[in-house]
Amino acid sequence: MPGGGVMLAGAAPLVAREGLAALFDGSPKLILLPGVAAPEALALPGLALWALRPQGGVPWLAPLAAAAVAVEGLPLPAAPGGVLALVGPAAAAAAPLLDWWERAAPQAVPPLILAGQGAAALPELAARAVAALAASAGAAAAAQQALLALRGEHEALRLAQARLRQASAQLLPPAPPLLVAATVPDEAGAAVAAVAGELALGQSLGVGLEGLAAIALHLQAVEPGASGLLRLRLLGAESGRIHGAWCLPGESLAPGWLTLDLPEPLEPLHETAWLEVRAALGPEDRLALSLAAAPAPPGGSVAVAGGAAETRALALALWTGLPGRRLVQAAFWDEETIGLPAPPTGAPVALPEQLWRQARLAEGRIERVAIGREAARLVAALGPGERALVVLPAVPLHGLDLLRAELVVALGDAAWLEAALWLQPAGHEIESVLDLSTALPGARWSGWHAGHPGEPGCRPVLALPPGPVRQAGVALVLRNRESAPEAVLQVEIAGLAGIRRAQPPPAAPRRAPPRLLPAAPATPFAAMVRLMECYRSADGGYRHLDLLLETVRAEGQSWPRLRCKLALNGGQPLLEFRQRPDWPQAFERWPASPADAAGAYLHLTEARLAAGFARELATARDRAALLAVLRLLPAAVATAARDATTDPEDYERWIAAARQLAATAEALEPAPAA
Repeated sequence: MPGGGVMLAGAAPLVAREGLAALFDGSPKLILLPGVAAPEALALPGLALWALRPQGGVPWLAPLAAAAVAVEGLPLPAAPGGVLALVGPAAAAAAPLLDWWERAAPQAVPPLILAGQGAAALPELAARAVAALAASAGAAAAAQQALLALRGEHEALRLAQARLRQASAQLLPPAPPLLVAATVPDEAGAAVAAVAGELALGQSLGVGLEGLAAIALHLQAVEPGASGLLRLRLLGAESGRIHGAWCLPGESLAPGWLTLDLPEPLEPLHETAWLEVRAALGPEDRLALSLAAAPAPPGGSVAVAGGAAETRALALALWTGLPGRRLVQAAFWDEETIGLPAPPTGAPVALPEQLWRQARLAEGRIERVAIGREAARLVAALGPGERALVVLPAVPLHGLDLLRAELVVALGDAAWLEAALWLQPAGHEIESVLDLSTALPGARWSGWHAGHPGEPGCRPVLALPPGPVRQAGVALVLRNRESAPEAVLQVEIAGLAGIRRAQPPPAAPRRAPPRLLPAAPATPFAAMVRLMECYRSADGGYRHLDLLLETVRAEGQSWPRLRCKLALNGGQPLLEFRQRPDWPQAFERWPASPADAAGAYLHLTEARLAAGFARELATARDRAALLAVLRLLPAAVATAARDATTDPEDYERWIAAARQLAATAEALEPAPAA
């Protein structure tokens, strides 16, 4: 491998920009120095060969197969990993590269294999490869042990947090929830009602999930039977994950307001709250949910599955609270559902393939048929008047509203086929069609679904109960209703899918909240002020009070928590907000701002506030949050400064600074109407 020029000792090797990723991919590599003959003997599977090619006194690294050295290159920012060894005919040729490696990564300097021929390096290369493999296995074992230790520490931290929450709940009195939104039921009795014993709907609550503590719906009419069920789920509209779930038996329902508590207010979750309601009643039962008197804002109307488009939202009320400050034994709470993702609305969700492998072919002529590499499918042969029974003993049903079987008629006329789905309790023994019953707890029957002439098959659909059923037995019955000798059917059971029926959330990320009742107070309100920190620099030139305002209400808006710092920097007051995971979200859309090691921050001086900083905030809610903090600042500082200082003059300086910034709130307030 010829090369030109003299290499400079300690010079960083260069590599072409397009080769940088391959050099640092961590795979095993050999670096061949100039003068190694027949290097192709080292071209082993999984081993990348790189060549050192001096050019102009600077070493270049390039794949051995590269035709020529690139014109422009990048100096290596660090030593590449995965280099098993350098191979060269003499130690002097490797000295400049090793000198650079000693300074770049002294703990990972590769060994030098002295060999003038590629084949001559193989024995020592094998030993190096085995040693590297052993070291890699040891590192993997150490990483696995570290992962186990980390999991143990995580579990210990989780338990410590649980104990801390329990202790804090006893140290502080429970905080009552705050009514943040309510709508009045329509006086004319407008409502959405169950049809044929079924009701499924979705409703955007118009607020985020953070802090939600309770939800109330107004039941306009209720005449439930003993078997009636009402299911409600609170989801994040963006993720579809379930954060609240209740399942109410029919006898627990009564006309009027139905209030449902969460065990504790939800933690900070930056998602829109979405409520799903599903009811399953008897044929003579009645259930109607009241609609609000006023029209809903865009995207805020209730969406009823299979019903006409509505222009109003449900009559509802919402309460928020502080996580850890309100613990309730929630009635009708469905704990097992919490945290699970809801299946996509309307999209068929195929059930696991292993369910078909566990299927019992209880009756009829059914066989498993596989074509090529495809999974085996069940195919039933039905002569005139014959039937077949397939039993799936344990079908997962979480989050599903419907089950639909896909049947394809491979031979015969689909009009001859009838099919039915049965839902039976898990563990119920089914040996024949005579063992199927609708009298068992939770049992359902779809009725007979017939195919139609000219269609490829049949799709029987079974409505599932809304109760907390995790899994159940499902039976599929097929029968040939024709009696003519030539009416022979061959039916392929192509699949069984689950469907979520409730309407999907709207595309918009956040909806306007319902009208507040009662009206918000004319002046901002905070239930509590906490001093999180009182800091003073060594020279006294900078000081701040870190303030946490709890349960803030102002101008028809509410915030579970708002946090800020009032600082004196050289005697000049400023207000600081931060965008950090441990700070509550002050603004829905964070404005352009600098950042430091702790994250993005806003420093608002008196001059900046008076110059109209509020116009830089994107939403009316964000402007209302800033205005609420400014107007509450004097009272909040008067409360918190008592714990920060005992010097009367110092106390007055803090109050004066708060009033100085609060005076700029007048520039943020809208001008009175003419």
